[in-house]
Amino acid sequence: MAKKRNRITFEMSKTIAESSPLIKKSKLNSLDNKKGNIANIEINLLHTNPFQPRININLHSLNELISSIEQNGLLQPILITEKQKNGFHIIIAGHRRYEAYKIMGKNTIDAVLMENIGDKELAILSLTENLMREDLHPIENAIAMKHILENKIVESQNKLAEYVGLSKGYVSKLMNILKLPSSFIQIIKNDNYKDINILILLNKLNTEIEILKIYNVIKTMVRADAEKYIKNILNNDIKVKTPIVNFKKSKNKINLNIDITNFSKEQLKMIDDKFSLFNDELENLLNLW
Repeated sequence: MAKKRNRITFEMSKTIAESSPLIKKSKLNSLDNKKGNIANIEINLLHTNPFQPRININLHSLNELISSIEQNGLLQPILITEKQKNGFHIIIAGHRRYEAYKIMGKNTIDAVLMENIGDKELAILSLTENLMREDLHPIENAIAMKHILENKIVESQNKLAEYVGLSKGYVSKLMNILKLPSSFIQIIKNDNYKDINILILLNKLNTEIEILKIYNVIKTMVRADAEKYIKNILNNDIKVKTPIVNFKKSKNKINLNIDITNFSKEQLKMIDDKFSLFNDELENLLNLW
């Protein structure tokens, strides 16, 4: 039995488009009045969206989509721009449906046209539509956001959050997970691990080896247990990094402070013995002068 897919309906796609602050003025127009808002477009006249968040399309998932289309037909049209100067339309939403149709050898696909879409609107609308899909990995959304910001399509991270209807804190979290090592990012994508809060905590660990080691322990835990586990490690790490010996030198004095909080009685006795020897050696040295 095919796995149920999260679907963005035609009405939802229109709502996304019409509610975005950037594209409220854009209107859905018909390419074929006989079919209302939906027209049949030649596949070879379509180009993929350069700002599309989805980096990889899972082959198994694509095969499930193909089976669904074969059994039920296309449940929703794709969303495209009006014709560009090169004669092509750009896909705003529906890249998986487009890829499925190509594999199936289809020549045309149902589509809805949006007019007056520039790079900024194209990037934001595609990102907004994909943010509503639970199957899209947050890493892919984060990379899409980074691409939008680096290309100055949107002037700031805060503006981007406003445009796509997310909190500034959530967008900041998404951007922060990109600071994880690239090889580890590929691992969490392959595992489809999506807990942003846990990923941000993992990023506080010292090395990539440590990150991977801890991740392998916590990846099957519920969030509360995973958070507790990582925070315990981080707290212990802080304790280890706290200097045990604090050495201060002034014009007339030398101060040596030792934190004995975590020492056992045996360790304290060893320190006391060492300092007795040190004191004797120091007195002998001073007597030579």
